[in-house]
Amino acid sequence: MKGFKEIFLREIKRIFLSKDLVMVCLIAPFIYFFGLVYIYHKQNPKDIRIDIVDKDNSFVSRQYTRMIDATPELNIVSFYSSAYAAYNAIFENQTDLFYFIPKNFTTNLKRGKSTYAFIGANASNFMVSSSAIKTVVMTSQFLSAKILAKFLISNGISVQSAKQIIQLIRGNFRWIFNAKKTYANFFIPFILFAIFQQILIVAVCHTMSLETQQNTWKDLYNISGNKILPIILGKGIPYIFVALFMILIFVFFVLPFGDIFETAKLNLIIISLAYSFVIVFFAMTISHLFKTPVISLCALTFYSLPVLLISGFAWPLYMLPVHLHFIAYLFPSTYFINIFRLYALKNIEIYYATVPIIQLAILFAVCILINFIVFKVKLITLPKSK
Repeated sequence: MKGFKEIFLREIKRIFLSKDLVMVCLIAPFIYFFGLVYIYHKQNPKDIRIDIVDKDNSFVSRQYTRMIDATPELNIVSFYSSAYAAYNAIFENQTDLFYFIPKNFTTNLKRGKSTYAFIGANASNFMVSSSAIKTVVMTSQFLSAKILAKFLISNGISVQSAKQIIQLIRGNFRWIFNAKKTYANFFIPFILFAIFQQILIVAVCHTMSLETQQNTWKDLYNISGNKILPIILGKGIPYIFVALFMILIFVFFVLPFGDIFETAKLNLIIISLAYSFVIVFFAMTISHLFKTPVISLCALTFYSLPVLLISGFAWPLYMLPVHLHFIAYLFPSTYFINIFRLYALKNIEIYYATVPIIQLAILFAVCILINFIVFKVKLITLPKSK
């Protein structure tokens, strides 16, 4: 294709010689990818600070607090004589939650009666509070079952019958994705997904708006032999290689580093590369809105987070208001985000990605068409560069 090779090599040279693009395309992936993964190196919150208010002060209550402290999720930092003091400790950021054990706690348990305990948790950080409360509740259930079993056995009920009474319903849970049930597996793929997307969009919009600022579109048009497609492909395909560079870092280094890699490498590379084609030419489409690199950078600073949220990262798309559904369908991430999560966390067959890939292919074709039309209008009307 006439002119394609020259435009392609021109763009490759710009990626390696432009300080802005070197930072965005080559240095930023390492900083963001490994920096963010290391934040979640513990996978789930560990050693969450908890205070105890033990009004019962019995052998059972002390045993209970030792069970709580023995869990990897919780770490008892203080014992308080009143709930008020423990409550204030949360406001002073000395603890994350406190557990109040009332009087007659042990007496009621040994009599087979219900007893109440109070949990006060700082829910401003839901990762910490939900993990801590879940651990406390599970420990409470284990202790309750243990004491109830002793109560039943002491009243002449056999050990086997006591077990059946305590556990009438037995669950057999199968975790299909994120089998380790860690916050890291939930957050890391999507945070890196947002960074991956942001890097490509910023880089492509930067180089496109730079051509507009320098008034060099007419030169590219002449180089291509007055053809538009070589310009589109010559400007876009170099960033597919940038995307492949980031994908290989992600698949072979970042995921194993975070100990969340459970998928076939080739499958994840294929679907990530398919998405890369769409995001590059989608970025090229929206780049026509910006006249200078500075404007594009300012406008795209806030792109990834709202788009990530509206695409179904943490809140399912079907739960969003109806008008947001239509907006969400304008972004490539909406068609890709869920299948990306499944492939990052589980080794599944590639045909499960057929529908998202077809959707991305349609969006890719639409982006190419829009770019072709816009370039045709722009290049015919632009004056020659000096």
